[in-house]
Amino acid sequence: MTAILYSVIIFIACTVGAVVGIGGGIIIKPLLDFIGIHSVETVGFISTCAVFAMSISSSIKHIKSKTEMKPKIVLLVSIGSVFGGIIGNEIFDLVLAKLNSDIVKGIQAVIITAFIVFVIIYVNAKNIKSFEIKNPAAIIAVGLMLGLMSAFLGIGGGPINTAFLVLLFSFTVKESAVYSVAIIFFSQLSQLITIFINNQFTPFKEYTPIIVAAMAVSVIGGIIGSQLNKKLSNKTITKIFSAVLIIVAVINIYNAAVGFIAK
Repeated sequence: MTAILYSVIIFIACTVGAVVGIGGGIIIKPLLDFIGIHSVETVGFISTCAVFAMSISSSIKHIKSKTEMKPKIVLLVSIGSVFGGIIGNEIFDLVLAKLNSDIVKGIQAVIITAFIVFVIIYVNAKNIKSFEIKNPAAIIAVGLMLGLMSAFLGIGGGPINTAFLVLLFSFTVKESAVYSVAIIFFSQLSQLITIFINNQFTPFKEYTPIIVAAMAVSVIGGIIGSQLNKKLSNKTITKIFSAVLIIVAVINIYNAAVGFIAK
């Protein structure tokens, strides 16, 4: 029953995530935390596996469709996100070792909500200020920051990626979605490699059926979402992006309250 419930949530999240470039983790993690069946560590791992699978299928679909991209930006941001993902995962482990898991969940929810509010306001603002970063070191630094935050928060980085790509590279939300999915692949890959190197897979072995189901529906969601991204207008994608984030923000506020009260 849990596997079915999770699969439905993850399929919808990854389909929407591939459409607007939010990865799906920003939806998956708060909802699974809200349901409260598994610990913050397990939810984070399931979310990471699902988003990683989605990013693979969605990226392959975009490559086959010959979606226009600037390889230099993808490569440099991804390099930074790999190292950022490793650092973010280590920070998460350190914080979890020091604090109660409910408190960690609350902290994550507060940070995610703050980012969501910023992102919604920014992408919907008229005449928004944007830049066009070209310095390779600066581009890598952007990737480092995005990878760190996505790994620590366990969300894949989607909406944070999208907003900062719009801000720093003058992309539209639709364009940012494509780059975001590619960046998510590398940041989630680095997180899984870190878990493997530290031999942290053992606690999650009992959840293998759920993880396999999650990754399977994520692949399908990634394919469908990338197709919809090609068909929908930038205006429509921006509206979907904002609507989803508003719903997620409300869930995160609830999760934050529950996390801190549980202390």
